[in-house]
Amino acid sequence: MKTIESCIHDLSAKHNVVGIIDCDQYGDFWIDLWIDLKKLHQTEYSNNDRIIIKSTYDYYSNTEHGAIIQSLQNVINDLDIPNFFVCFITTNKDIENEYKFVLEHYSHDDNPIWVYPCQGKFDKKTSDVKSFTGQQNFNKEKINFLLNQSNRQKEMLFKNKNFCIIPWISMMINTDSRVKPCCYYRESVGNLKTQSTVEIWNNKNYREIRKKMMNNQEVPGCASCHAYESYSKESLRQSSNREFLDQVSKVDETQPDGFLEKFELIYLDSRFSNLCNLSCRMCNETSSSSWHKSGVAMGLVNKESPVFLSASNYSGELFEQIKDHIGNIEKIYFAGGEPLIIDEFYQILEYLDKNKKHDVKLVYNTNLTKKNLKDKNIFDYWKNFKNISIGASLDGECAQGEYLRAGTVWSEVVDFRKELMRKRPDIDFSVNATLSMLNCLHVVDFHKNWVEQGLIKPEEFNLNLLFFPEYLKVDNSPKLLKEKIRKKYQEHLDWLRPIDKFGRATASFESVISCIDNNNVFEKDKFWKNIKLFDNYYKTDLLETFPELIDLK
Repeated sequence: MKTIESCIHDLSAKHNVVGIIDCDQYGDFWIDLWIDLKKLHQTEYSNNDRIIIKSTYDYYSNTEHGAIIQSLQNVINDLDIPNFFVCFITTNKDIENEYKFVLEHYSHDDNPIWVYPCQGKFDKKTSDVKSFTGQQNFNKEKINFLLNQSNRQKEMLFKNKNFCIIPWISMMINTDSRVKPCCYYRESVGNLKTQSTVEIWNNKNYREIRKKMMNNQEVPGCASCHAYESYSKESLRQSSNREFLDQVSKVDETQPDGFLEKFELIYLDSRFSNLCNLSCRMCNETSSSSWHKSGVAMGLVNKESPVFLSASNYSGELFEQIKDHIGNIEKIYFAGGEPLIIDEFYQILEYLDKNKKHDVKLVYNTNLTKKNLKDKNIFDYWKNFKNISIGASLDGECAQGEYLRAGTVWSEVVDFRKELMRKRPDIDFSVNATLSMLNCLHVVDFHKNWVEQGLIKPEEFNLNLLFFPEYLKVDNSPKLLKEKIRKKYQEHLDWLRPIDKFGRATASFESVISCIDNNNVFEKDKFWKNIKLFDNYYKTDLLETFPELIDLK
C-alpha cells in the first residue's frame, strides 16, 4: 500500500492534475471544499484530467460512512463535476466499503470517483459536524463572496461556535411586543410598548449579545441552538450563518462594546398578532388567540388576560417602523398566530408588490387550513413573487393531526396542499412537524404516507424538537418508548436514505436518535395529569388516538 505522497506522484505522472485539495487544512470543511472545487470547475474536462482530494480523517455521527466522503460526492453533484475526473486519496483503509454506500445513495453519476486507500494514520472523529447536503439555505451566489474575504471572517462564520449573524441583521418581534434577536432566543431584549425598534437595536441587551458573540463567549439565550447542534441537527444559528454569510462584514463595523450604528434589517421575523384559528396541544395564549378560551377553562390562563395580542401600541405603528427597511430586506418570515388570516401580512405583500420588491424571499409557517382572509386570496397575492417557501406546521395526519392541533379539519389540509401543487408547484414546500412524546412514533407513518401519496418528496420533511412544555419532550420518554423509537426510526431510515436525495429528512430522523440517548426521567404523574386535563376538555382520548403509546401507562 502506498503513501499519500507516492500515490499523488504516480497519478501526476499519468494524468493532467487540474488541482490538489487538502481537506486536512480546512476549518469548515465542506464550505472550503465547495469553494476550492468551484475554482477547479470546468465546463469540459479532457479524458486525462484529474482533481485530487486528500484526507487523513473523517467525521462520523450515526452513520458508517464519513461526512467528508459524503460531502465530496454531494458537492460534485452540486457543481456538476463528473465523478470520473475526481480522485480521493485517504488513509482510511475502509474507504472502498464506505464509498460503495455513498455512491449508491448519494451520487447522480453511475460512474464512481476513484478512491485510493493509503498508508498512514486515519483519525475517525466522533463529531456533530454535518455533511454538505445541498440544503436550500446554501446560496451558491452568496458563497462566492467568501472567495476574497479574510480568514477572520470565515472563522467567525464557521469556527466560532457562539457566533450568529442574526443580531447584526434581524429582529424578532413577538405578538406580546417582546423583542428578541430570533424566535429561538430564550429571553426578551426589549419591548415595543416602551421602546422603538431603533432604540432597541443598540440597547444594553443587544450590544451585550454582539459583544459576547464576537469574543466567542457563550450567550445563555442561545441555548436552544446549542441543544440542536448537540443532537447533530442543524440549528438556526448555523443555517443563518450560511444563508447570510455575505453580511459578515457588519462585524467589522461593530464597536468592541457591541454598538452597531447602522440599523438595517435584512431579515424580518415579525408576529403582528396572535390571531389563530387553532389551539394546538403544545402552544400557548401568546401564539394563539384560540388558546385563550381553553386555557381559561383548564386553569392555565388568567381569564382577565387579553384574548388578542398585538405587537405594537396601535394599528399600523409597527408597519410604519419597518417600512423604511423594505428596500434592504432579503427575507421575511411570516408567523403568528396564523399568518394567512392576519391582515398586516397582506399589507406587507401589497407594499412589496407596489414597490416591485418581488425578489424578497417569503417564508411562511402556516397550519395549512386557511387560504382566504375576507375577499383576499393568498394565491392572488403570491402571483408576482417567485421565491416562496412554506413550512407546514403539521404534526400528524387524519385523527392524529386533529388531536394534536385542535380545530384542524384534515380534509381541508390535504385540499390546500393539492391546490398548492396544482397552482404553484414552484413553491418550496416542506412539512415542519413539532416532535413530542405524543407523535414520536406516528410521525414516521405520516412521513411515509405523504411520500407514497405524492404529496411531498422524501426530503420535504423536517422534525423540530419540542422544548416546552417539558413533560412532552421526546428525550424525557420512558426507556421502553425510547427503544421503540430507535427501532422504528432505524427501519424508517433504511427506507428513507436511498430516496432522500440530499439527506435533509434523514438528518432530522437521525437527530432524534441522538436526542433520546440520555438518562432523563419520565415524569409519569405530571404527564398524565396534563394529558387528562386536555382530554377532558376536548373530549378526546390519547390512547384511542395513539394506541402505540400504551406503554406510557
